[in-house]
Amino acid sequence: MKIILLDKIIRLGDIGDVVDVKSGFARNYLIPQKKAMFANEENIKIVEAKKAELAAESEDLKVQAQAAADAVSGKEVVIKVAVSEEGSMYGSIGTREIEEACQSSDIQIDKSQVQLPEGPIKEIGEHSVTISFHQEISTEIIVKVESE
Repeated sequence: MKIILLDKIIRLGDIGDVVDVKSGFARNYLIPQKKAMFANEENIKIVEAKKAELAAESEDLKVQAQAAADAVSGKEVVIKVAVSEEGSMYGSIGTREIEEACQSSDIQIDKSQVQLPEGPIKEIGEHSVTISFHQEISTEIIVKVESE
């Protein structure tokens, strides 16, 4: 399915690019999130006319994301968990628990911004967690997992 990008998408293209993607990706994600439009003659003309405006909006969002990332960068969050007698955790710590701990520490993030590429945290100790504010802007916080 051919679409026109309204935002820069990593590994896909820049604003105004006409790209071919799978129809489910376009209909279920890109178009509802207003990151793309169907590629037809009328939409191509609209996007070309608004390209500078879309680029300025994208740059504004990037500046706001950078400010938020600078405010959060290097912060520490402590999460207390129940552990067994051997010192291993019951369960694991995922994005929801990290978001809740950040909210209680006055760090404003959403759980969709928390990146855990290796899966949930399953060990006690300090862990570096990436928080993604924008496609191009991310920062790291320290999550300290301690026993109760």
